[in-house]
Amino acid sequence: MTWLRFKKKESRRLRPGNSRKDIRQARNFDGSDRSSRRKTMLLIATVCFIGLGCGGLWLWLPTLVKNADSRLKKSGNFVVKEIVIEGNYRCRREDIIKALALNFRQLTFAFSLSRAQARIQALQFVKEATIYRRLPDRLQIVIEECQPKALFYIDKLYMIDGDGRVIGPAPAGEALDFPVISGVSLEEWRQRPQVWQRLLHKAAELLQIWDERGQQWSEKIAQIELDEVCGVTFFTTGRNWEIQLGLDKYRERLDRWRRVLQELGDRASAVKYFDCTGEASVVVGLRPSRTMKGMKAEKYGQN
Repeated sequence: MTWLRFKKKESRRLRPGNSRKDIRQARNFDGSDRSSRRKTMLLIATVCFIGLGCGGLWLWLPTLVKNADSRLKKSGNFVVKEIVIEGNYRCRREDIIKALALNFRQLTFAFSLSRAQARIQALQFVKEATIYRRLPDRLQIVIEECQPKALFYIDKLYMIDGDGRVIGPAPAGEALDFPVISGVSLEEWRQRPQVWQRLLHKAAELLQIWDERGQQWSEKIAQIELDEVCGVTFFTTGRNWEIQLGLDKYRERLDRWRRVLQELGDRASAVKYFDCTGEASVVVGLRPSRTMKGMKAEKYGQN
């Protein structure tokens, strides 16, 4: 028997990168690379085109705005023709219009609202101002004025608001039924304004507490006297009581004073002053010509 020896056919070895799979991947890679390059170039061209357009518009913008402004003013459609002001009781309309500072044939939308509001809020009596554009040709201004709560006397009477800030001189001829704050000279105010301003805040705090609880007492505050050492002392209208409160804890001390009044009852008419500056007591001073329970007395203490 003859054995035929066949030589095993050797498979052709391809070089790395020459297989069909590698060739297909290379073709796909070349195609995607070309596509991404096209997209990048298109994006760059678009950005350049937009930049050139914006640059040209920016250069022509002043001219366009000027032409549009002149045409709108000639047509008169958006020119301010009416100004409605609400909430001004003490601040004059003429002063508000002057502070608004509008140009001749001013367009409704062509000025800064924030700057105009700041100018109006700088006026006397104005606490806050809000301006609304009512297209096409109307402006609405809403004024919130500072409400006076007391009169402050230095060299003349000034009005102060609920925060103790000086609003301005009291207008002559106007009936002002407010408590009067005194005890400060003009020279002292100029030398130590921060000290007296802080005491004004204390007086305003007392007035706020009194407004909240004033219905509990038949008396009203007629005068408040300030002292940089003794603090706040006020005088009532009816029985002319002098109540010394000091520099702090006004709510607690007023409650203590109210309890003393309830205990005294009708005998309170003999009292001249109440010293409430103690930590847990009220010292009561009698009028020299009055007696309590038939006995002459100078002071009466209540814990």
